[in-house]
Amino acid sequence: MVVSGSLDLDTFRRLLAAVHQATRENGYARVTLDFSGTTWVDPGPMVAVLASCIRLRDEFDVDFSLVRPSAGSVRRLFTNANWAHLVAPKEFSKSTWHPPSGLPASRFSSPGEQDGIVSRIVDAVLASPAGLARPSLAAFEWAVNEITDNVLQHADSAQGGLVQLNHHPNRKQLEFAVADAGRGIPETMRTTRPSISDLDALQLSVQRGITRDKEVGQGNGLFGTHRAARVGSGDFVIHSGYASIHSELKAREEAVPVAGTLVVVTLDYSDPDALWRALDIQDTGADPAGDYIENRYESDTGDVLQFVVRSEVSSVGSRSAGKFARIKLENLMKMYPGHPVNIDFHNIPVVSSSFADELLGKLFVGMGALRFMRIVRFQRVSSTVRAVLDRAILQRAGQEGAGH
Repeated sequence: MVVSGSLDLDTFRRLLAAVHQATRENGYARVTLDFSGTTWVDPGPMVAVLASCIRLRDEFDVDFSLVRPSAGSVRRLFTNANWAHLVAPKEFSKSTWHPPSGLPASRFSSPGEQDGIVSRIVDAVLASPAGLARPSLAAFEWAVNEITDNVLQHADSAQGGLVQLNHHPNRKQLEFAVADAGRGIPETMRTTRPSISDLDALQLSVQRGITRDKEVGQGNGLFGTHRAARVGSGDFVIHSGYASIHSELKAREEAVPVAGTLVVVTLDYSDPDALWRALDIQDTGADPAGDYIENRYESDTGDVLQFVVRSEVSSVGSRSAGKFARIKLENLMKMYPGHPVNIDFHNIPVVSSSFADELLGKLFVGMGALRFMRIVRFQRVSSTVRAVLDRAILQRAGQEGAGH
């Protein structure tokens, strides 16, 4: 199967239909997806294609091969975003790419895996230049939790779902896509509303308090996420069955079905406080309290931030790792203005000068000497590491003084 041009929300259904016809109707057990002539692929539609391929491989023993795009940037995207591995795991290794503010396409099929992936996504956003206020980060966490949980609660898919996070800093947008190849929203709705059409099912799914079963969920996930996505230039799209619905909440009939569900949410963070205000779930009983930030970084009393360096970075030997840690720490301190910060160097025998400069030298200059000394504390730091940290801070302080 040859895929040319762009694969986007207007074209991906045709690819899904072709794969279905070849495998389920014509009985082909080996399929090659040839993307060599593809010039661009949108992550959301690709995640839906991946979910379908995984189901066909797992349930019907379809063996997929992949020809990656010839264009260099799109070719790299297939490898980095984990798409190549998910299509053809025998041909391509799992992606080792760890972008500071994104998440390659990742599978989850249990509550534990879902929780781990949501934590990775929130952690990636925390380390990004987005600089969300804490309530808005909690709102983002809530939205990702709700959409991924819908897969586990309603999709009835043994393969679970896929999720991918993308960051568009030039547009000040975060985008996450969640897809599964399960029952789909219309079929799920028909368990309690047998005669409902695909159009009406999608239209109903985004209303507050609508769910197939109140014992399973309260039906606020899609509603609240849509409200958050309407901030600024955000967007919200669902494809399921013979219908799709977009941010204006007018369902559209589609000629080709999607088996399962694709949800693509684009959040505008140009106003760092806006997401929580827009979420509008405060009177529904939903509450992001006890969020990732609280559980990971607050001390038992809540008065001190605990920042364990070894838990935040895999290496303390590079400037890029130091920058990653500093951005995350700066974002945390904005969420907790005035709170003391314990920077814990437990189990770190040595750090590079560039790491120390990027993390603490620049943090010292950015905060100013008096505020830094009042707020920042070092914990469990060896004499060797302290010497490198002190030197980095003194050198930065000296450069700052010379500049004035």
